[in-house]
Amino acid sequence: MDAISDPNFQPTKPRSHLAEETPSLLVVVVDTAPRLWAELDNETNQSGRMIEMLKSLLVFLNAHLAFNNSNQVAVIAAHSQGIKYLYPKSSSSHTSSRKGKDLSIINNDMYRQFRNVDETFVEELYHLFQQEKEQAGAVTQKSTLAGGMSAGLTYVNRVSKELETMSFKSRLLVVTCGSGGDRDEIFQYIPIMNCIFSATKLKCPIDVVKIGGSKESTFLQQTTDATQGVYLHVESTEGLIQYLATAMFIDPSLRQIIVKPNQGSVDFRTSCYLTGKVVAIGYICSVCLCVLSVSPPGNRCPACDSEFDERVISKLKRSKR
Repeated sequence: MDAISDPNFQPTKPRSHLAEETPSLLVVVVDTAPRLWAELDNETNQSGRMIEMLKSLLVFLNAHLAFNNSNQVAVIAAHSQGIKYLYPKSSSSHTSSRKGKDLSIINNDMYRQFRNVDETFVEELYHLFQQEKEQAGAVTQKSTLAGGMSAGLTYVNRVSKELETMSFKSRLLVVTCGSGGDRDEIFQYIPIMNCIFSATKLKCPIDVVKIGGSKESTFLQQTTDATQGVYLHVESTEGLIQYLATAMFIDPSLRQIIVKPNQGSVDFRTSCYLTGKVVAIGYICSVCLCVLSVSPPGNRCPACDSEFDERVISKLKRSKR
């Protein structure tokens, strides 16, 4: 073999800046509102779509941790009554002594870091479902997805402060389901816009996976476009791990030079806060950027309660006649 080998070949040592990869933080915000997933089950005539999604999400989290032993993950559930950290466990979360069959879906021979994440994820999710079951008769609040996104960006900012001496990348993944354009989504426009501004300042791309539904989520499409994220709309949870492992593993540093798997064009129009209709031209509050297509009652902003100038309102009314 030595006789036929290339005598000019010289083994080279890998460069240090190529050998060391930058650690990455992945924050996942998953919408666990039972009403939305029940609608998806009825739409696909199949049950257990949420469980299938959560199984794929666990595999995705483990794959992210496998890329680098310094990688970190965080999972936040946006449920019908608020938000909850599924991982890492919040300090206010109670310690559970459940063992055995409740955690039997996790392999005992699993890599320790994977096992820590999976056990905590399943345990906190179990408590969340028990809480949802106990409060089934309570009045359901509006969608808390925007609150989950705000909490995720807050966690990214906190980790960045703790690791000031260490360079790392971060990104936010939102997993939601149901029909787009719901009225609940309209009232999230201002919080979502605040999330866009914060993510842009943190240089944190926001990716979105929307499962089911015939309509696109306009505000989430705008979010991914403004933050250099990826928007993906899949019909069901079948093959979800394949979508996550391909479209959602694109490194943020490469997104400027590759074609992202975004679907269709982005509708940059907004919706009226009062009527819920999409408008191209309307009024806008200079304080909170709330968009209105009609004059607000009492000449006050319905979002921030700022008082409008009566002379400006009367001039706008005359111009629309």
